[in-house]
Amino acid sequence: MRLLILFFLFALIRVSAQDTLIIQFAGDIMCHEAQIEAARDPETGAYDFSETFEEVSPLFSRADAVIANLETTLAGPPYQGYPRFSSPDELVAACREAGIGHLVTANNHACDKGKKGILRTIGVLELLDIDHTGTFRDTADRRRHNLMILQKGNLRTGILNYTYGTNGLPVPSPTRVNLIDTVQMLEDLASAQDDSLDMLIVFLHWGEQYQPLPNARQREIARFLFTHGVDMIIGSHPHVLQPMEFDPEGKEGKGTLIVNSLGNFISNQRSRGRDGGALVQVRLVKTPETLRIDSVGYYLTWVRKYMDKGKWHFRILPCRKYEENGFDGLDPYSAEKMRLFLQDARHLLEMHNRNFPEIR
Repeated sequence: MRLLILFFLFALIRVSAQDTLIIQFAGDIMCHEAQIEAARDPETGAYDFSETFEEVSPLFSRADAVIANLETTLAGPPYQGYPRFSSPDELVAACREAGIGHLVTANNHACDKGKKGILRTIGVLELLDIDHTGTFRDTADRRRHNLMILQKGNLRTGILNYTYGTNGLPVPSPTRVNLIDTVQMLEDLASAQDDSLDMLIVFLHWGEQYQPLPNARQREIARFLFTHGVDMIIGSHPHVLQPMEFDPEGKEGKGTLIVNSLGNFISNQRSRGRDGGALVQVRLVKTPETLRIDSVGYYLTWVRKYMDKGKWHFRILPCRKYEENGFDGLDPYSAEKMRLFLQDARHLLEMHNRNFPEIR
């Protein structure tokens, strides 16, 4: 009897030694002028973006960490949308309040407002306690903060972030923006692998805008990264969805995955395919004997833009919730637009995804 009790105690200890980390990845957080005006209180002049994230916030609560691409600067007023973004600080405050605690900032709009835009964006994110990587005050700051760490228990994951370019704008000295440069990336990967990581993720701003399939350059960079030890690649920039692949046997059973493009998480882009995206969820498990990507999947999200009492509103909606309720609560136009987005997204992803299901 005593041996049986000891066996069960030993089994409980082994189970409790398991560490699980659930990460969600969201796509492009953009802020066009229509969104800025929608968030502005005409009486006080204050900004409030909280309603934008209100309906997807419950999905975030299912994760230990939520990471998104901040495709704007926080350069202060005057605020501006495309082509050189500067958004109110309240945008990222709403992200933080909703549950997005990590942002990547290396993208083609990182230099839209020059040195001030880069420095002030970093300062605001630090003030709001939002972890970030991709842009830096200077070389010393990059050395300290290039590798963003997610840790739960003994499970330690690192994230690096790079962009294909900055729309031709120079990176102002002494600031740094991580560019897709294989020589620099190779140095960063080697340094990251010296940091006792269990998993290494690279978040890339790459590909061709509005194209549903990855191009040859994306495939070339992906091969390079996987060859040099990367476990996961997450993509943004095309503003539409691109396929996702999960290889559970990659890295000798540890697993590897690639999400070529998450699409738009929030923006004022309303063209077909650009009005939504995917929230990807990855579950990592570590035991004393094993380490693996345990499960993967995605939620489809769609941006509703509607007029109420003479004012525009923007809301990110979890598509499955509305689909299961017969699109109750949506006007006929919005319901039809969401149906079209779902039809197109599922046609693309069900045809091209590999081992990467929609979470139902």
